[in-house]
Amino acid sequence: MSDGTMTKSRRYLQPRSAVSETKDGKLHVTLEMPGVRREDLEIRIENNELRVTGHGNGDEREAKYILRERPRGDYYQLYTLDETVDQSKIDAVLEKGVLTISLDLKEQVKPRTIAVRGD
Repeated sequence: MSDGTMTKSRRYLQPRSAVSETKDGKLHVTLEMPGVRREDLEIRIENNELRVTGHGNGDEREAKYILRERPRGDYYQLYTLDETVDQSKIDAVLEKGVLTISLDLKEQVKPRTIAVRGD
């Protein structure tokens, strides 16, 4: 290109994932990202989207694989957040190649018990 910038197409792996909601009003997004280190992760919330990108180095040494069932590469996952998610409260933990992102639900949508009045 004439302006000195280049666009590069890149192939991303989609990590295995699960989204769950707990009784205390939290969402947990769990993603399997083998070979990704904490410093190679980027988690962003922008325009009601949770965007997760990770660069997986995997095995740094050169090896001739006989069998390889585990993917290696860059990961990308995108989730659209609705108005029930409190985007200011987010936590992320990476342990043994599994990334867990916790998001709070807004107070007005958290489950609550209603007291019954009367006899």
